[in-house]
Amino acid sequence: MTHSNSNGNSNGTENYNQGRRWDFLDLARLGAARGASSGRDLDDVEEETPSELNTINSSGGFLVVSTDKLSVKYTGVNLHGHDVGVVQANKPAPVKRLVYYFEIFVKDAGTKGQIAIGFTTETFKMRRQPG
Repeated sequence: MTHSNSNGNSNGTENYNQGRRWDFLDLARLGAARGASSGRDLDDVEEETPSELNTINSSGGFLVVSTDKLSVKYTGVNLHGHDVGVVQANKPAPVKRLVYYFEIFVKDAGTKGQIAIGFTTETFKMRRQPG
């Protein structure tokens, strides 16, 4: 959605989104140039991808972990918004790809239906909402 003032200038939201598009294109060009300068395509550089959940480095509250480490169940009490369960993958999302796809299936969102899904850094405080 675009909002314009009487001068016909658009608001900051459109400018922000436009800037994000250019940032993405700049990163893509930088990656392509980096691949060309090293004599290798980006496709040749294989990054490890996440394969399971890192249940050791989590916020706790996950008493039920599946044997394949692809599912967890939050068993905390969720008394307030700061009572969260956070779990990260065993490897970071690849960054040398233009597109990275992952799926999450929420089987039960709990009584309040509050779910947050996002990317974090390795040093992320596991007692906060991700994203």
